[in-house]
Amino acid sequence: MKEKITVIVPAYNVEQYIGRCLESILCQTYTNLEIIVFDDGSTDMTGAIIDEYAKKDERIIPVHQENSGLVAVREKGIAMACGDFVTFVDG
Repeated sequence: MKEKITVIVPAYNVEQYIGRCLESILCQTYTNLEIIVFDDGSTDMTGAIIDEYAKKDERIIPVHQENSGLVAVREKGIAMACGDFVTFVDG
């Protein structure tokens, strides 16, 4: 069985970039991924874009929260991770 990789993506007001970021992750040849995407209190359309991607791919786990900062998001992502390995990709 393939080992699972958890990808944690912090996103704050990155509506211009988050789609391309998620497409890049989803297009990888290694597919046993868990992708936790944090909308860290964005005031633009970042959260809605994340939700649309989550509807299309069950590997994406959207998390919406009040802004808590990059370190707090990474710590929460690590606590949620179910993968054998964890990595980070900034939105």
